Amino acid sequence: LTTITKVADQTNILSLNAAIEAEKAGDAGRGFAVVASEIRRLADQTSVSTWDIEQMLKEMQSAVSASVMGMDKFTEDIRRSVDEARHVAEQLSGMTEQVGKLAPRFDLVLQGMQSQAVGASQITETMTQLSDASQQTVDSLKATSEAVHQLQYAATDLQQTVATFSVIQ
Repeated sequence: LTTITKVADQTNILSLNAAIEAEKAGDAGRGFAVVASEIRRLADQTSVSTWDIEQMLKEMQSAVSASVMGMDKFTEDIRRSVDEARHVAEQLSGMTEQVGKLAPRFDLVLQGMQSQAVGASQITETMTQLSDASQQTVDSLKATSEAVHQLQYAATDLQQTVATFSVIQ
């Protein structure tokens, strides 16, 4: 780009010198003056185009710089996400290990609960048997009470009957 700018500047200077020489030559240099004018116009267009290209290159450099910065940020975000994922994986691994260590304890608790369930079942069965035995005792006591009542009635009846007899002495 710098080379094109230098060539355009040099061409502009040459066209200016050619125009001066054409002026010195008078009528004989008129054709040469037209060529010098066209060369100057071409040098001016080249300068403008060079400036436009330079602006485009600056914009492209800015866009590339912004893209590189964006990619750097994106790369850093990905690196951070990977680190976070690794950290989460380590935590999950630790939790899995802790749960694995607790599994035998859960088995012991389960066995204890099963033993307690068997014990509770046995206690329930014993309580049922005691309840049945208590009911039988109550029934027996009722029957005994009824028998005692009948015996009292019979004894009272017997005393009344015996009282009607007189004993001679």
